[in-house]
Amino acid sequence: MRNSIIILLVSMMICGVALGQGTPDPRIEKAQQLESEKKFKEAFKLYEKIHKSAPDNNAITFKLAGMAHTSKNYKKAIKYYEKLAPNGNPTVLYNLACSYARHGKKNKALASLELAVDKGFAQLGLLKSDPDLSSIRDNDKFEAIASSVKSIENEPEAQKFDFWVGEWNVYGVNDVQVGQSSIQKILNGNVILENWTGAGGFSGKSFNHYHMGSGLWVQYWVDQSSGRIYFEGNFDPDQNAMVLHEKLDIGSEKPNRRLTSFNISTDSVRQYSQVSSDAGENWTVQYDFMYVRKP
Repeated sequence: MRNSIIILLVSMMICGVALGQGTPDPRIEKAQQLESEKKFKEAFKLYEKIHKSAPDNNAITFKLAGMAHTSKNYKKAIKYYEKLAPNGNPTVLYNLACSYARHGKKNKALASLELAVDKGFAQLGLLKSDPDLSSIRDNDKFEAIASSVKSIENEPEAQKFDFWVGEWNVYGVNDVQVGQSSIQKILNGNVILENWTGAGGFSGKSFNHYHMGSGLWVQYWVDQSSGRIYFEGNFDPDQNAMVLHEKLDIGSEKPNRRLTSFNISTDSVRQYSQVSSDAGENWTVQYDFMYVRKP
């Protein structure tokens, strides 16, 4: 339900809880020690006492909510998460949905989950796999909420380069094999990793992904000699191809490059590389490769 970064931040915030002006509450260190000794019931009781001294401290409230949920005291978890919910924090609202779902409050769970997504919750993979939400996952509204998440998994453009994924033999002029490439999806399927091995032993890799913020596809290539190229571009439906242009360093005198990957068929991709020394007025062929899927 909660991720480790949030927990770490909360722990750091708790260390700053004060009584009076700038005076650390001496009970916090004791409560944290009890946690480290896995004496969670005692720690929880002490945190509740601390909370009574600082009822408006959100870090302590969040801590209590998380501990209550983990100990399956969902009613109390809901109590503390509901106290935080008006702030509109998407993580709080998501966790509240989890506690509602575990407590059998399905409609409230769906409402809180919908609000969490509306406020920016974007961890679609967690939403689809979290056991806390199992009781509502077969609900039609859940599917609608999941489909509305502003996540790379829900972005159609992010799938436009999937035709390149696979194991390939690569051929150049006169059908001479120039290398082979293993193209894989990594990082939850959101990044395409190219592993190139040339026939002469030259090798390199590229990371390719759709960047939601800019609305562009990005490729970052690096080879065994530490050479690098950075491309940006988009899928062109008219050509049925991914068209990427090199982004040159400011003041660079290198020729510009254009890399076009044509989706020829299920088992073949044409990769056509061109260079220009006059800012794109004229282009010359650098290479023209055909990727043939291995049997």
